[in-house]
Amino acid sequence: MSAKFIRRIIEAFIAIFAIGIAIRIIRFVAAMIGGDFGTLTWPVQAGAIGDQTQLTGGAAISFSEGLLTVTGQPMAHAFDLAVSGATLAVFMTALLVLRKVLIRFAEGDLVVEANTAGLRKIGIMLLAICALSAFHALILQPAILAAVTMPNGMVLHPSISWDVAGMVNIWLHYDVPLFTFTLGGLSLLFAEAFRAGTAYREDSESVV
Repeated sequence: MSAKFIRRIIEAFIAIFAIGIAIRIIRFVAAMIGGDFGTLTWPVQAGAIGDQTQLTGGAAISFSEGLLTVTGQPMAHAFDLAVSGATLAVFMTALLVLRKVLIRFAEGDLVVEANTAGLRKIGIMLLAICALSAFHALILQPAILAAVTMPNGMVLHPSISWDVAGMVNIWLHYDVPLFTFTLGGLSLLFAEAFRAGTAYREDSESVV
């Protein structure tokens, strides 16, 4: 595939992420107007225990959807929306930087300092997204655990924990962003390769 074709794909992704940010803003406004602000949802993993289990304090687990819903958490909800919006914004910024790199590729400027800097920025931003994801889970999961009281015979765990014998064990699910982490590492690796190539080209030109 040519650099121009890939650039078109990247531009489509940029538009999608811009729409995602707009949807986040609309949801925030709708939650404020509709009085639903403070309602958190988090994916859970557990054995089949019927369609839904009602918990205390306005919380409920829908096993058919694999979601835990907790109400009355405005600060946690605001944090959730802020981190989600920041993640989308950082990812869109990384795509914008990648678009500039691909434009230079299409123009024949491959081993140049601007591409090295661009790839390094992309790598750092992707790793920052991984850090945001982990930070999001580390803050919200304890808040959810503190807000939920489980019925007798059931126990709610954070993502990393051991099960309790004789109890129905339910875990807050968390997907480690391994793919994003790998892409960030590869981007930094390519940036180093481009840096070495740029230095070699400059040395060769100085000799000539």
